Amino acid sequence: MTSGAKIEFHHVFPRARVQGAYAKEEWNSLANLAFVTGQTNKMISSRLPTQNMAEVAPERLAEQWIPADPQVRSPDRFPDFLAERRSMLANVLNELLGLPMHDGHGSRPDTDELPVDEELIAEEPDAPKLVGERIEKLRTAQGVEIHADYQEYRIEAYYDPSSRTVTIPSGPGRGTYETPSGAAVAVVHGINPQVNPNRKGWSFWTVTATGELLQTIR
Repeated sequence: MTSGAKIEFHHVFPRARVQGAYAKEEWNSLANLAFVTGQTNKMISSRLPTQNMAEVAPERLAEQWIPADPQVRSPDRFPDFLAERRSMLANVLNELLGLPMHDGHGSRPDTDELPVDEELIAEEPDAPKLVGERIEKLRTAQGVEIHADYQEYRIEAYYDPSSRTVTIPSGPGRGTYETPSGAAVAVVHGINPQVNPNRKGWSFWTVTATGELLQTIR
């Protein structure tokens, strides 16, 4: 194999095009990754799907489980693209495991239901930031004190605004995580491993000093 044929992961919606408007948990999720040769990855570069997919045969896109509807390949439809591709990937795995197909609708009684405020928070480039003196007042030696109430537990943790990491010093989910969502997933899994642990960390954690959601200092 030559270096140009080496398989690499590629962001279907290039990071440079979506990271200013969507959370890292979205644009860096498996639903936004494809596996291509290094040569193809360099050729695509930061071109949007609406540009490069028009030149690709439909059967090649199907091999990567890319939604057939070209309308979801524009940046303003990025969440719709992710939802469709997640469903397609889930059904591939379900078929391999002999499980029923998932249609993307309906509730699952064996998992925790996400509250209505667990929606993706779009990070606009001109959104107000909590900076300077105010955020410094929230800092301790370990970071900004945060907590999460889940079932009968209160989990205390520290958030580092610079790296956006979350450290849980003790209890369920103890450890340091690259994102608030990663820390939230660890907590839910540690307390209730029978349920789907996926959570949006920005609305799972609360800033202890203010009583406001972590998304307020995002």
